[in-house]
Amino acid sequence: MNTINLIGRLARDPEDKTTTTGQYVVTICLGVDRRGKDNKKETDWIDCTAWGKTGEFLTGYTKKGEKIGVTGSLQTRSWEASDGSKRKTCFVLVEKVELLEPKKAEAPKPEPTTEEPMTVPTEEPKAEENDLPFEI
Repeated sequence: MNTINLIGRLARDPEDKTTTTGQYVVTICLGVDRRGKDNKKETDWIDCTAWGKTGEFLTGYTKKGEKIGVTGSLQTRSWEASDGSKRKTCFVLVEKVELLEPKKAEAPKPEPTTEEPMTVPTEEPKAEENDLPFEI
């Protein structure tokens, strides 16, 4: 059985691209906290990859700093570097994403106006006898 469940915060905005075969793929880095030496909090930075609709969901609904939950499987990839050395990496192949924080409401942006700003007089105008809107 190869199933992994993680809860963490996005280290950066999701990065998306389309492969040469036309498949949509998204990569994220998830900061997951754990208890380390002397019971102190430590963070592991875990690379995750999501394909297709799952990737589209990540780019459309998440951004850096948000807390999410992912379910997937742990995978490895091996390759030979340009210097001839063998390299290997592990990542989570994401199958399901869950948003764990409500969206923060953005403050409404004021509408730009082309009107001249209203000036407020610094002293009250003096009314003359003939300027009154009624007769005395």
